[in-house]
Amino acid sequence: MPIFSFACRACGKEFQTLVRASDAPECPACQSADLEQQLSLIAAPNKGGQDSEPASACGPSGCGACPAFN
Repeated sequence: MPIFSFACRACGKEFQTLVRASDAPECPACQSADLEQQLSLIAAPNKGGQDSEPASACGPSGCGACPAFN
């Protein structure tokens, strides 16, 4: 079952949920079915066997903006 991201047109809540082909998702906040599917970002695959440093938007050395890369 794939995970999809949605934005509710009725209340504006953004959420992710598992969706089966036979199911129609509903907003967990207001139970509206008036949803807009959002684009989801996926993680870039790591090439096996290579040691790599985490990349950031500023490049492999980071820019100090994200505490995860400091």
